[in-house]
Amino acid sequence: MTSGPYERVLETLEDLDARLAGLEVSYSETNAVAAEELVAQLDSFFENDPEHFAALQTEVDQLVAEKDASHAVAAKEHADALKRRVEAQAEEG
Repeated sequence: MTSGPYERVLETLEDLDARLAGLEVSYSETNAVAAEELVAQLDSFFENDPEHFAALQTEVDQLVAEKDASHAVAAKEHADALKRRVEAQAEEG
């Protein structure tokens, strides 16, 4: 079991994953806004991982702006990559 900031980040990523999975099925403003808020919560944790986090932010921003669920697939891939990285860091720590 992870502890400290890793646990909180993993919980946020799991919630984001669930929102994005719902958005893969169909666009929902509720899920889109929640995904945007969850990404904002993760900002400070991933400030040193610009590649995947910036891509995640971009996809979620486009999803919300365009109301297009197709961006959820790419966003989910980036969120999953970040989750794997946090899990690895938690195991090392």
